[in-house]
Amino acid sequence: MKKKKDLNFLIRFITGFIYVFLIIFSIEKGEKIFRIVMMMLSFFCLFEFLIILETDIFLVKIASLFFLFSVLMDVFINKGLILYMVCFVLYSITFFIIQLFSKKHSHREKIKQISHLTFGFVYIIIPFYLASYIYSSINHGKEIILGIFILIWTNDTLSYLIGKKWGKKKIAVSISPKKSVEGFIGGLLFCLIIGFFFYKIWGEKYWFILSFMIPIFSTIGDLIESLIKRSYNVKDSGILFPGHGGFLDRLDSFIFVIPIIAVIVISVIYLF
Repeated sequence: MKKKKDLNFLIRFITGFIYVFLIIFSIEKGEKIFRIVMMMLSFFCLFEFLIILETDIFLVKIASLFFLFSVLMDVFINKGLILYMVCFVLYSITFFIIQLFSKKHSHREKIKQISHLTFGFVYIIIPFYLASYIYSSINHGKEIILGIFILIWTNDTLSYLIGKKWGKKKIAVSISPKKSVEGFIGGLLFCLIIGFFFYKIWGEKYWFILSFMIPIFSTIGDLIESLIKRSYNVKDSGILFPGHGGFLDRLDSFIFVIPIIAVIVISVIYLF
């Protein structure tokens, strides 16, 4: 039993390290690499989301073709964010047309399938688009994206460790029984400390706001994804991150945090 636990921890550590390395590498290598990585992650998350919601597998396969097309086009043409959205719009139109003329599903099922894609667009694709926009179009965008990831990782790690050690009062037992108030408070406090260091390094006062808001919305994002999985009796969104689940499991906090941060950062920069 102990060897199995040690092996699981080792697998979890290695896959987590690869994930963190990939994100930091993409941020440091510049706008194009970061955008392509965001495109890839967004489509992987969308795949998992559509599969969880029991979407027609044929439509998921079509999505893979648009995914490959959009990445290849960005590699050779370098049209950036415009291409990112055009490819998804084309996929959405194709998705809707296939559903419209499909004889496989009832009218009610067609509406259900379309609603899944629409929800996926708002819930998954837009946040990754906003991340690319912040990186390329906002002053200090590179530092903002890096700081967001670090704060999310800090909150996830410390809230898990503190909650596992001292957590007693649960936040939402029916959705995520392991999340505790004590763990949340611990993650929040450490994020505030990290936010103070970011202020000292980069000199932007909005890091005080971000370091307070990110733990809150990161936790909410995690609970939302847990609610979706529980609604369909799914434990992990995928198997591509051994020890962590799928892409959606790793990025659920980021997906929910980014739109909130985009509003805060844009408001602070352009309105004050």
